Amino acid sequence: MNELEDFLKIHNAGTILDIACGSGGFTNRLTEALKSYTSVIGLDIKADARDDFLESVKGHNISFVASTIHDYLTSASHFDTISVSNALHHLEGVAEVIKKVSGILNDRGTLIINEMHCDDLTPPQQTQHDQHKLIADLHRATGEYHRETWSRSEILGFVYGAGLKVQYTFENKNEDAEITKEPTKMIERARSAVEKTYPDGAPDTVTKELERLAIRGEEIGSSAPPQLTLVCVEA
Repeated sequence: MNELEDFLKIHNAGTILDIACGSGGFTNRLTEALKSYTSVIGLDIKADARDDFLESVKGHNISFVASTIHDYLTSASHFDTISVSNALHHLEGVAEVIKKVSGILNDRGTLIINEMHCDDLTPPQQTQHDQHKLIADLHRATGEYHRETWSRSEILGFVYGAGLKVQYTFENKNEDAEITKEPTKMIERARSAVEKTYPDGAPDTVTKELERLAIRGEEIGSSAPPQLTLVCVEA
């Protein structure tokens, strides 16, 4: 198998929980490619994601729950397939969260982790990484948990620490991803986060880092990060 879709098209997913589903981009990728599934719950801390999620995810028996993952896990049902995409770096205490998530998998259940990582970056990917790190630092300053991206070994460590094993690994290095030198959504998000975090003016260190990243984006460009996808089962 070379891609996640190769696995999905032979996978009978049963009941699905998609953690930190947002507007449903990854959820839709699942429902469109899976061989079969019974139902899907999208879970996200942001209640205002509900309408976009329910509108964008195509399929049957689709529902949305607004909750933190920590609150949800205290009374969650069990699922046949659980997924989390590009959200591990948003989950405080992620190692413990993955352990608890593995505990609500049904027998022979599957956990799909799809996460960007920080290893072997091209120069434009390094731009994206540094822009993302600045945003994460600013979010933490306002009380929102958000950290820079994990390494491959750290992500694998969460899996093994939860008593799971990796059944399939899919890599997308994104080395040929489009490079943009125009002001990106990431740098605009960074500017917005600076204004929100420091309404009376940001410290020089923050202003200089924002300027550095804007110049780097114009000179080197920014591109999508590498992605690691792990299909995990009970060890």
